[in-house]
Amino acid sequence: MSVRIEGFEELSDRLSQLSRDAESIDGENTVPMTELFPPDFMQTYTEFDSLEEFFDESPWVIESQEDFESIPEKKFDDYVDNHTGFNSWEVMLKAAGREWVGRKLNLD
Repeated sequence: MSVRIEGFEELSDRLSQLSRDAESIDGENTVPMTELFPPDFMQTYTEFDSLEEFFDESPWVIESQEDFESIPEKKFDDYVDNHTGFNSWEVMLKAAGREWVGRKLNLD
């Protein structure tokens, strides 16, 4: 009597691809905010359809990295808390990072 296992080659190929994908994002990455916060993320976790709308509706003019960095952290955390499912920018950023890794590893 023998046992036939099907799908092993497909599993092996998938694991090899996962390994290659993981190697491609290993280490420190610079990710554009629009890639980190795609519309799907924004629509799921915020009151907004896009990152652009999230910034446009804020009480600040955010047209550059410098503009963004000049916002007082506590005030931005309050804005995030009031308009998203997160209580701070850091928590929102970490969640977006986890989802970005999942997309890069094709773990959808």
